[in-house]
Amino acid sequence: MNESRYGMELAEHFEIAFNQIHQTLKSINGYPKNDNFMELVQRSKVQHSVIRHHFDHLKQFAKLRNAIVHEKIRDDYYIAYPHKDVVETIEKIKQTLDQPPLALDMATKPVLFFRSDSHLTKILEAFSRFKVSQFPIYGENHEFLGLLTNDGVVRWLSRNMNQDCIQLGEVRAADILPLEKNHNVRFLSEKNSIFDLEAFFSQSFKQNLKLKAVLITEGGAPDGKPIGIVTTWDLIKIDRDSQGG
Repeated sequence: MNESRYGMELAEHFEIAFNQIHQTLKSINGYPKNDNFMELVQRSKVQHSVIRHHFDHLKQFAKLRNAIVHEKIRDDYYIAYPHKDVVETIEKIKQTLDQPPLALDMATKPVLFFRSDSHLTKILEAFSRFKVSQFPIYGENHEFLGLLTNDGVVRWLSRNMNQDCIQLGEVRAADILPLEKNHNVRFLSEKNSIFDLEAFFSQSFKQNLKLKAVLITEGGAPDGKPIGIVTTWDLIKIDRDSQGG
C-alpha cells in the first residue's frame, strides 16, 4: 500500500470515529438544537467523568477534524493526514463511549444492609466497624424501607435519653426509621452504565433534590438484591480518579 493510500485510510477512519463520537454526544445531550461538537463536549463534561477524562483529546480532535475536512482539496485528497496513534486513540475513545463503564464498576460493594427487625446494637457495631454513614433497611418481604443513617440514630438517641441512660436492648431498625428524613434514593440495575448513574445525580441537582444514594440491585427493582451502592462521595472519588488517570 502506497503512502498516499495509507494516509487516506487513516483520515477516513478518523472521520468515521469522530462522526460516531459526535452522534453519541448528541444522544447523551438529548439532541439539542446547538449540536456543535465542542459545545456538546463542554456540556457533557459537566455531567460525565468519561468526557472530562478525555476532554483535552476531544478538543484536539475537533481542531484536527476541521483541518482535515475543511482543507480537503478534493474527495480523494487530504492536505494532511492524522498520525496512526491519533486514529488509534480516537477509536479507543469511541469504543469507550459506545460501551461506557458500568455503574456497578464504580459502586461500593458488597452492600451491607439490615432488616427492619435488626437490633440497633448490631447496627451501631457496623457503623463503627465499617466506617460508613448509612445502611439500607429491608422489610420482611425484602422490600426497601429506607436508609438508616448515623444522623437518624443520633436523632433517636437524643429523644430517648432518660436521666443520661438509654436502654438499647430491644431497639430495632424499625424504631429509628420514622425519625429519618425522606432520603432521596434511586435504583439502577447491574446493566446500567456510569452515564445512567451520573444522569441521576445531575437530574437531582437540577431539581434541588439531594440524591442520598443510588442502589444497584438485581434487575434494578427496589426489592431486588442490593449488589452495589453509590453516594455523592463515590462520585467525587470517580471524578478525582478520572482527572488523575
